[in-house]
This record gives sequence, structure tokens and C-alpha cells, in this order.
Amino acid sequence: MQPVFQKIEANINLSFYVEQVKFPYFSNPLQFHPEIEILLVIDGTGTLFVGDSISSFGPGDLVMIGQNVPHVWFSDEKYTFENNNLNSEVIFILFKMEIFGEQFWQLPESKSILKLIQLSQRGIKLIGKTRDEVNLLMRSISSSVGFNRITLLLSILGIIASQKGYQFLASPTVQNIINESDSERLNKVYTYVINNFQQEITLEKAASIACLSIPAFCRYFKKRTNKTFILLLNEIRISHACRLMAEEDFPIAEVCYICGYTNVSYFIRQFRGITGLSPLNYKKKFVDIN
Repeated sequence: MQPVFQKIEANINLSFYVEQVKFPYFSNPLQFHPEIEILLVIDGTGTLFVGDSISSFGPGDLVMIGQNVPHVWFSDEKYTFENNNLNSEVIFILFKMEIFGEQFWQLPESKSILKLIQLSQRGIKLIGKTRDEVNLLMRSISSSVGFNRITLLLSILGIIASQKGYQFLASPTVQNIINESDSERLNKVYTYVINNFQQEITLEKAASIACLSIPAFCRYFKKRTNKTFILLLNEIRISHACRLMAEEDFPIAEVCYICGYTNVSYFIRQFRGITGLSPLNYKKKFVDIN
């Protein structure tokens, strides 16, 4: 991914950035920044890209993204409709390692947090008890002042590092090659897919949006995202299918058509290839968990 560099304007009276914000929908382009990001979704649903990964997000999700890792949050299309009475809300922290000082990272007690920050280069999604505990601290830090902000940030990092209740998002082999010049092109392609995946999408159309021939687009996309365009499309569709089966009691065939597929057998093959389970088994597993 080739994202836009995002410069965070910090308050000179604060060592790191914390904000709770409500807005209609996520509108930032594909981006990267030198700050480490921890973000709690309070309200809103959509699709998250981190490195070469694609996943759905919703209320309660907590994600930590490392320094200069390309990422973008896309709200579901319904959030962009006029007069939809929907809002998105998040609490996020942005901090640099430098705020603790070089000697801090040489302390034996800080080694686990340093390891966590290194692992966050893959993007991590918190789960279970870890997510619940950090959720409470994120809500506290958004309204905290003074030195309490520092202690809460260290508590958040300490809990994540010690409990290890998280899942990796991106693959470990992806190199974050940063080049601002490609941002507009890839953002147009991603926006096209996110907004139209429930309809017919062709390689020809995607290539034309990128202003490239089909062979050149295929090479370009694979080099910069570590996957083919068709795989990206299938991952977005299957991610939406998983969300539908978790939230609604739709028949498998109906989920297939809602997600943009016209052949149930092909949908089942793609679902199994991406999730490791058939749609029916995935649905049973989700029902058992909940």
C-alpha cells in the first residue's frame, strides 16, 4: 500500500495525543504516521485495512497500529447517505516512543512493552479480557489530565503486553514501502471496491480507475498490496458475509447474492478458502460462541 503521510499536530503542552470524537463517517485516506495508534470504536461499522490485511470493525473493537504502518478505516456505505441519523465515534491515542525517553526502553521492566510495540507493526486487534480491560482505560484516558494520562497509557500498554490477548492483522512478511505519490491512485481503487462490492466489479473498471492497462494494473496492485485485485475483492465480500451471518439470520444463498456473488458454489469455495470454514460451519460456530 502506498499511503499519505499524516502529520499529527500535537499540543505543545501535552506529550501525546488523546481524543474522543464523534463524526458522520470515516473519511481519511490511506495513511501512515510516525505515532503508534490505539483506537477504540465506540460506534460505527465498516472495513479496516492494515498492511495487507482486511477486516470488519464495529462497536467495541480495539486496534493498535505501529509506526508508519499503512492503514485506512472505511465506514459502511449507509453512513454516507444523507439524513441517515447514523454517527461514528472513537477514542484514539497517538504517541511516539520518544515521550518516555531512551533510558526507559533499556529498563528490564519495559522490555515486554518494547516487544509489543515491535509486534504492532503487523497491527493487532485486542480480544477477550484484554479488550474489556483496555476499553475501560481508554474511556478514562479520554477525560484524564496531568500526569494521570501517562500512567493510564503505561497501564494500557502493560495490560496488552502482559496478557497478550490479541490477534495479528497483517502478515509478518509485508514491507511497509512508503511512497506518497501512489496514494491518490490506490485510494480511488479502494473506494470503488468498498462502495460497489455488492454489485458486479470488473478488472477492466478497476484498471481504468487507476489509469492503467489491465496487465500493468495487475502488476502494480500486487507489488504494492501483496495480493491480487481479485483476492482483495473476495476478502472484502467474504468479510461482509461474515458480518451478515453474525448479525442476521439470512440463508446462505441470500448472503451470497447480497455480497455480490452470482454463484453459490463459487461463494462457498471463496468463503472456505478465506476463513477456513464453510459458511454453514462458520454460522454454527458463531452461534455456539454467542
